[in-house]
Amino acid sequence: DKYCFETMAELMFGLGQTKKKKETEAKVRQTKAEEWNYKGRIDQDGTFLERKEKATQVQNYKATQRETKSKLKDVTQEEDGEMAVRKEQHSREQKWKETGRNQIKK
Repeated sequence: DKYCFETMAELMFGLGQTKKKKETEAKVRQTKAEEWNYKGRIDQDGTFLERKEKATQVQNYKATQRETKSKLKDVTQEEDGEMAVRKEQHSREQKWKETGRNQIKK
Protein backbone atom coordinates (compact mmCIF):
# COMPACT_ATOMS: atom_id res chain seq x y z
CA ASP A 1 0.00 0.00 0.00
CA LYS A 2 2.83 2.36 0.89
CA TYR A 3 4.77 1.32 -2.21
CA CYS A 4 1.71 1.97 -4.33
CA PHE A 5 1.33 5.49 -2.85
CA GLU A 6 5.00 6.35 -3.47
CA THR A 7 4.86 5.04 -7.00
CA MET A 8 1.62 6.88 -7.56
CA ALA A 9 3.15 10.13 -6.21
CA GLU A 10 6.18 9.75 -8.42
CA LEU A 11 3.93 9.04 -11.37
CA MET A 12 1.78 12.11 -10.63
CA PHE A 13 4.91 14.24 -10.21
CA GLY A 14 6.24 12.93 -13.51
CA LEU A 15 2.93 13.65 -15.23
CA GLY A 16 2.93 17.17 -13.80
CA GLN A 17 6.43 17.78 -15.14
CA THR A 18 5.45 16.40 -18.52
CA LYS A 19 2.35 18.59 -18.56
CA LYS A 20 4.41 21.70 -17.75
CA LYS A 21 6.94 20.77 -20.40
CA LYS A 22 4.22 20.28 -23.00
CA GLU A 23 2.62 23.60 -22.08
CA THR A 24 5.97 25.36 -22.40
CA GLU A 25 6.66 23.75 -25.77
CA ALA A 26 3.18 24.68 -26.98
CA LYS A 27 3.71 28.28 -25.90
CA VAL A 28 7.07 28.38 -27.72
CA ARG A 29 5.46 26.92 -30.86
CA GLN A 30 2.64 29.44 -30.71
CA THR A 31 5.07 32.34 -30.25
CA LYS A 32 7.17 31.19 -33.21
CA ALA A 33 4.07 30.84 -35.37
CA GLU A 34 2.93 34.33 -34.41
CA GLU A 35 6.37 35.74 -35.27
CA TRP A 36 6.35 33.90 -38.59
CA ASN A 37 2.84 35.05 -39.50
CA TYR A 38 3.34 38.58 -38.18
CA LYS A 39 0.97 40.97 -39.88
CA GLY A 40 1.43 44.08 -37.83
CA ARG A 41 1.21 47.62 -39.05
CA ILE A 42 3.83 48.25 -41.69
CA ASP A 43 4.87 51.55 -40.17
CA GLN A 44 5.94 49.70 -37.02
CA ASP A 45 8.12 47.17 -38.85
CA GLY A 46 11.86 47.58 -38.23
CA THR A 47 13.10 47.00 -41.78
CA PHE A 48 10.43 49.34 -43.14
CA LEU A 49 11.54 52.09 -40.77
CA GLU A 50 15.20 51.60 -41.76
CA ARG A 51 14.35 51.79 -45.46
CA LYS A 52 12.20 54.85 -44.87
CA GLU A 53 15.07 56.57 -43.04
CA LYS A 54 17.52 55.76 -45.85
CA ALA A 55 15.05 57.03 -48.47
CA THR A 56 14.60 60.25 -46.50
CA GLN A 57 18.37 60.72 -46.33
CA VAL A 58 18.68 60.19 -50.09
CA GLN A 59 15.84 62.65 -50.78
CA ASN A 60 17.45 65.27 -48.55
CA TYR A 61 20.81 64.77 -50.28
CA LYS A 62 19.24 65.15 -53.72
CA ALA A 63 17.31 68.24 -52.60
CA THR A 64 20.56 69.79 -51.37
CA GLN A 65 22.21 69.06 -54.72
CA ARG A 66 19.33 70.64 -56.64
CA GLU A 67 19.36 73.68 -54.39
CA THR A 68 23.12 74.10 -54.78
CA LYS A 69 22.88 73.86 -58.58
CA SER A 70 20.09 76.43 -58.70
CA LYS A 71 22.07 78.82 -56.48
CA LEU A 72 25.20 78.40 -58.60
CA LYS A 73 23.29 79.73 -61.61
CA ASP A 74 23.09 83.12 -59.89
CA VAL A 75 26.84 83.33 -59.24
CA THR A 76 28.80 85.63 -61.50
CA GLN A 77 32.52 85.30 -61.81
CA GLU A 78 34.45 88.42 -60.94
CA GLU A 79 37.43 89.43 -63.04
CA ASP A 80 40.57 88.49 -61.19
CA GLY A 81 44.18 89.30 -62.02
CA GLU A 82 44.79 86.42 -64.40
CA MET A 83 41.57 87.04 -66.29
CA ALA A 84 42.46 90.74 -66.70
CA VAL A 85 45.89 89.81 -68.13
CA ARG A 86 44.35 87.33 -70.58
CA LYS A 87 41.75 89.87 -71.62
CA GLU A 88 44.45 92.45 -72.27
CA GLN A 89 46.52 89.95 -74.29
CA HIS A 90 43.47 88.97 -76.32
CA SER A 91 42.54 92.56 -77.13
CA ARG A 92 46.19 93.33 -78.08
CA GLU A 93 46.25 90.28 -80.36
CA GLN A 94 42.97 91.32 -81.99
CA LYS A 95 44.32 94.83 -82.64
CA TRP A 96 47.53 93.37 -84.12
CA LYS A 97 45.51 91.08 -86.44
CA GLU A 98 43.29 93.98 -87.49
CA THR A 99 46.36 96.15 -88.20
CA GLY A 100 47.83 93.35 -90.32
CA ARG A 101 44.57 93.00 -92.28
CA ASN A 102 44.39 96.70 -92.89
CA GLN A 103 47.99 96.82 -94.19
CA ILE A 104 47.28 94.03 -96.69
CA LYS A 105 44.20 95.85 -97.98
CA LYS A 106 46.09 99.10 -98.73
